[in-house]
Amino acid sequence: MAAADKKDKAAAREASQLAEVDKYVEEKGVDKSKAMKAISSIKEEQKNDVAARMKREKELAKVKISAKNVELMMTEMEMSKATAERTLKIHNDDVVAALRSLLKV
Repeated sequence: MAAADKKDKAAAREASQLAEVDKYVEEKGVDKSKAMKAISSIKEEQKNDVAARMKREKELAKVKISAKNVELMMTEMEMSKATAERTLKIHNDDVVAALRSLLKV
């Protein structure tokens, strides 16, 4: 139910933004087809970004990490388990690389 509410809110927000663009176009005499192409381009970029993020998350979900390394990261870096797991997954369970990335070394 919450997902449907979010979709409804997002659709309402988009409709509102489109109405604002239409109003601006009418007031300023902007070429409506150019404005619609720009909006379409932005939406396509956003869709591609979401798809890329989802693909990255799927790749990270496949990476196996050891519990020892998670525990080490949690205690040494005083971080949450979720943060330790994500950092290790990004670095293929390489503790040294994960620590360096956190320390920016």
